[in-house]
Amino acid sequence: MATAKASQGQVAVLPGVDDRGTPIFSVLVKRTYRIVPGQPAVRAEADGPLIAADQYFGGGDPETTTVRQESDRVPYKPATDVVVIGQVHAPPGRSLTVTDAGVQVGTHRKVIRAFGDRQCRFRSGRDPVVTEPTPFQTLELRYERAYGGVDRHSDPVMPFYYPRNALGCGVAVNNVREAVEGLRLPNFEDPQDLLTPERIVLGQRTRWNRQPLPQGFGWFPKTAYPRCSFLGAMPGDVVLDEPLREELLGLVPQQQIALARQFRLPRFDVRFQRGASLGLAVPFLAGNEHVILIHLTPDGRLEFDLPNDPPRIMLDISLGENELPPVLHTVCIRPEEGQVDLVWRGAHEYPGTDWLPEMKCLRVVVF
Repeated sequence: MATAKASQGQVAVLPGVDDRGTPIFSVLVKRTYRIVPGQPAVRAEADGPLIAADQYFGGGDPETTTVRQESDRVPYKPATDVVVIGQVHAPPGRSLTVTDAGVQVGTHRKVIRAFGDRQCRFRSGRDPVVTEPTPFQTLELRYERAYGGVDRHSDPVMPFYYPRNALGCGVAVNNVREAVEGLRLPNFEDPQDLLTPERIVLGQRTRWNRQPLPQGFGWFPKTAYPRCSFLGAMPGDVVLDEPLREELLGLVPQQQIALARQFRLPRFDVRFQRGASLGLAVPFLAGNEHVILIHLTPDGRLEFDLPNDPPRIMLDISLGENELPPVLHTVCIRPEEGQVDLVWRGAHEYPGTDWLPEMKCLRVVVF
C-alpha cells in the first residue's frame, strides 16, 4: 500500500477487488469542508486524515463500545455511505422528552424518533410497563442507544445476543423479573416500527426476526447482522421458512441463511464494506446534493450543499497514465464541528497478483 499527502486532499493507494471480484488498485482522496448554512460547503484549512483503524467512542473496548468513526481505508464500496457523527438536540434552553430527528441528502431521507431515557417495570403474567421518558437536551448518536442488547437472565446458561445489535438495549426473551425490571429501552427508534410494551418480551429466542431494526445515523456495527453476514457470520435461532426482514427489504439475498448452510454463498461480499445506517447507504452520490439536518444542531434545522468538488485522479501502475473516474465513497457529516468529510475513490483494474512483479512504478497525481 502506498500513501501520500497531496495539496488536493489526503491520498492513499491500496489494493482490493470490486463487486465483480476484479483486482483493483484504489486511490482514495479525502477532503474536509466547512459547513456554511444555506450555501455550499467550503474547503477547510486542513483535511482530516484518512483514518487507518476504527475509532471507538471514548477510546472504549470494541467488545463493549460501538464505533464512532470507521476506517476510511476501504478499497471498494458498492454505494455511498452517508454518516452523521453527533447528537440529537433540543432547542437552546429547553428540554424534550421525545422528538423526531432527520437527515436528508438529495432525495434520500431518513427519520428516527428520539426518546429520553426509559425503563421497564415488571408485571407477572402481563406486558411490562414503560416509564415516561426523562427530559433531555442532547442525546449522543451511538448504537448503544438503539434497540438490541444481551439478555443474560432469561436463560443464565445460554445468554441471548440480539443478532442485529448486541451492544444495544431493550431485548428480553422471557417475562421474568430479572430480565425485565429496570430494563433500559432504546433512545432511538423507527417512528413506523415502535417498540410497544406488547413487543418487549420475545417469548421465544427465534422471534428476534420480528423485533425492531436498530436505528441511528452513524456507523452500523461490523459485528451486527446483516453486515456480518457478508463475511459469512450468520445468526442462529432462526426459523428457516420465515423470511428475514432484511430479505424483505432487499438488504441480503433471499433465503440467505439456508444458502449459507449449504455453502452456496461467497465467503466475502463487498457489501460488508458498506457501513452506513439502514437507509443511508445510497446509490452513488454526485457530491453536489442539498443536505438538511433536523434536530441535529442546537438551531433545530441546518441546510447546506455538498461542495461539488470532485477530484481528478491520475494513476500509473506501469500500464500508462490513466485518469480514473471519481466515485463518492463516504459523506461524513460532523455538525458539532461544523464540518463534512468526503472520501472519493478512483479504481484501476490490474491483471492480478501474478502480474504484480511486473509493476515497475506506482505514481499518483491528484488535482
